[in-house]
Amino acid sequence: MREINFIDEAEIVVKAGDGGNGCISFRREKYVSKGGPDGGDGGDGGNIILKATKHLNTLIDYRFNKYFEAENGEHGKGKTKHGKKGKDLVLLVPVGTIIKDEENNIFELTKDGQEILIAKGGKGGRGNTHFATPIYKAPKFAEKGQKGEQKKLKLELKLIADVGIIGLPNAGKSTLLSVISNAKPKIAPYPFTTIIPNLGVSVVNKKSIVFVDLPGIIEGASQGKGLGLIFLKHFEKAKIFLHLIDITQNYKINYKTIIKELKIYSKEHNIDLLTKPQIIAINKIDMADENEVKKAMEYFRKIKSNNIKEIVAISAYTKQNIDQLLYKVLNILQELEKESEKTEIEMQKQIPPQNKEFKHIIIEPTQINIFTVFNKQLKQNIRTFELKDKDFEEKLSRFDINNPYAMKYLKNILSNHRAIKSLILKGIKEGEYVKINDNLFIFIDNFIQPIEIE
Repeated sequence: MREINFIDEAEIVVKAGDGGNGCISFRREKYVSKGGPDGGDGGDGGNIILKATKHLNTLIDYRFNKYFEAENGEHGKGKTKHGKKGKDLVLLVPVGTIIKDEENNIFELTKDGQEILIAKGGKGGRGNTHFATPIYKAPKFAEKGQKGEQKKLKLELKLIADVGIIGLPNAGKSTLLSVISNAKPKIAPYPFTTIIPNLGVSVVNKKSIVFVDLPGIIEGASQGKGLGLIFLKHFEKAKIFLHLIDITQNYKINYKTIIKELKIYSKEHNIDLLTKPQIIAINKIDMADENEVKKAMEYFRKIKSNNIKEIVAISAYTKQNIDQLLYKVLNILQELEKESEKTEIEMQKQIPPQNKEFKHIIIEPTQINIFTVFNKQLKQNIRTFELKDKDFEEKLSRFDINNPYAMKYLKNILSNHRAIKSLILKGIKEGEYVKINDNLFIFIDNFIQPIEIE
């Protein structure tokens, strides 16, 4: 069995670049004994961008490579030299890729060239030039670069095609695709020749039509038999179905088999594939007599359900009536396009004007848990307040907490923060501890100072 190189699902981890640190520097020039601060800013970290391209139709590039990291921003330098921004990392995926993150956000790339910034690079830290004041003219601290976002992503590909060719194994789907398009699928006179989806493009009246040929569906496919339903999700994006019928077989039973399996799949996945327009293409008429072809055409004309729009008798092998089939496909696609445009116009009329001034902001409350930490030197348990406040944590993370000048600055700007007020309301006392992430602080003079205990 040949190796299947078609991959339509992958899980990856992406890490945007960290911002560079701001620089602590002072002018050192001849005849200038007390030069002011001249530390430059750190560069922003590179972003992670996912970009759709029509030149890919598989996620195989992400089968073995699971971790992707953008470039970090450079640190700032003296003489107010700013660090260079980290390069963005652009990951190419096929058109039709759906991206899901751990927070159940869902993004979909449906057009060639469409892209999404999936992980934002950390902002570069500010150099010490930003913290000079008339009173404090020589700040001996700078801002650290922020961490870039890291996300675990699930990628799922649903091929986007205009026409999905559907039918039982060995109905001639691959032969038809090779005749009407530039595709070169594997063709052989036995079932399950096609074991992965094949895409092909046909140009009809200067219009490009994308076809997808999936492995044949057999009875019991919805219970895991055969290969068809493994890939049937790729038909969800198809605009119409081209149902290929082998006239040399029992076409009545075979047609009902396919419809039955499509109904089961639709029910299990909460969609209705049978609402899509269908074209019935009765294939291999070169191997049947004229009366049998007429009977088959009449049989399908009597079927009122399943949204059958056209019935065409063809031979993919001899190319008989292939042009007729392609023009019928084009006509249906053009009708659907007109209907879609009308629907979109009507929907736009119903959308109320957006208030661009309004911005919804969710403020998460401060959380405090109280426990004790044993101090060996004092030989006693110290009441400890575990503090969780995203805004406070983010501001604290921008600076080196072991730098006393930085902590003095933080006290000036954060002493009235809701996190500090929440600690006071909880009854914290001088000398008690505050735990923020992996760092331990002592509460002194209505603020926190870092502490290490054995």
